[in-house]
Amino acid sequence: MTKQTPPAKPMNKLLDAMHILERSHEEVIDAEQRLEDAKRSFDEQVAYLNTAYTAACNRAIEMGEKNFPERFALRGLVLTFDDEGGCSVERRAIVEPYELLSWAKKAGEE
Repeated sequence: MTKQTPPAKPMNKLLDAMHILERSHEEVIDAEQRLEDAKRSFDEQVAYLNTAYTAACNRAIEMGEKNFPERFALRGLVLTFDDEGGCSVERRAIVEPYELLSWAKKAGEE
């Protein structure tokens, strides 16, 4: 008697593959929604940052300072403010921190 191998059941395999694909597709849709939400939150934070920068810049001008920095380094980011109220955010592996504390002291915000 020869040994029989079980049938391959290609229809069941196809159905299983379809269900796996369906779950993966749902995960992609969820990830896209989370990314969209994160981008919206990031844009709101950039707008808030621009408002805070403008206020700090105006305060420096009130104090007679004319060279308030337009570029700041944070841990892995460099923030650059432009004359039109925009801000660019760049990722950097290594940056030198900017001494914002000295400006806070000048403004009496120690």
